[in-house]
Amino acid sequence: MSAVLERTEAVVDAQPLHLTLAMDDAQRARLREAEGIVAVAESYIIDTPQMADFVNTELRSIKTRLKIIEEMRRDFLEPAKLLFAKAEKWFDPARLALGSAETILKTKLTGWTQEQERIAAEARRRAEEEARRQRQEAEAKAAAERARAAAAAAEARRKAEEAEAARQKAVAEGNTRAAAAAAAAGAKAEEQARAAIENGEAKAMQAQLEAAAAPSTIAVQELAKIAGFSMRKNWIAELPENTTIEQARESIARAIFGLAHDAPLARPDLLSLLAVDMKTANQLAKALEANFNAPGLLARNAPIAASRGR
Repeated sequence: MSAVLERTEAVVDAQPLHLTLAMDDAQRARLREAEGIVAVAESYIIDTPQMADFVNTELRSIKTRLKIIEEMRRDFLEPAKLLFAKAEKWFDPARLALGSAETILKTKLTGWTQEQERIAAEARRRAEEEARRQRQEAEAKAAAERARAAAAAAEARRKAEEAEAARQKAVAEGNTRAAAAAAAAGAKAEEQARAAIENGEAKAMQAQLEAAAAPSTIAVQELAKIAGFSMRKNWIAELPENTTIEQARESIARAIFGLAHDAPLARPDLLSLLAVDMKTANQLAKALEANFNAPGLLARNAPIAASRGR
């Protein structure tokens, strides 16, 4: 039985590798003999001390034969393993270089995308702040218009009350003409009061509508999309800077029992029996994201970049 593994094309800094694996007849016979040992072992029946000694001797023989087979196997396969290890080295530099380049470019694209997201988020925040300022100014203007209208209406009602008093006096004195003139003045003043309120409300509504319709002066650019490149969120739990796993464990234990940060622990020696399950913490971080709340740990979004090949 033989096998041949060969690479003959030219490779930079490497010579073609040749290997022939061969097994002689004695080795093949030893392997075939070993294949039938199971049936022999099953046929033994231990019913006497002598038979027990015989089987024990056979057991020692089998262990010796197994050791010989293992040595044969190692001697037979070791050259092939060495050849494959050398063949792997032909590909390693290119694979490692391409993998490193992929990581570098993904990191750069991730950083650029995150910066664009930050810029867009800041622009949205400023646009929202500008819209809020415009709404506040419109509300203040509307309130001022309503206040002026209320003052004008109050003055008109005061005149209407004066006219009504004059009308009543003229009626009492029997002065019909004066009473009619006072009634007309009162009606006019009431109309002026209603008009003032309506006009003020109209101006207030106009100010608010103009603020709502006013375009924002802050441009919010649309995020540029990179063909074939994407990022997905990946929330993970981790230790805060300058925090050890022991400190996190103690913080979690205190939180469980509602102990203050400086409250003494009854059995601090038992803390070593507890473990911080980071796998579960990561699952919680993925589920809760920014709402993750575990003393001694924090959640961070470490986005995963993906790129489709051509």
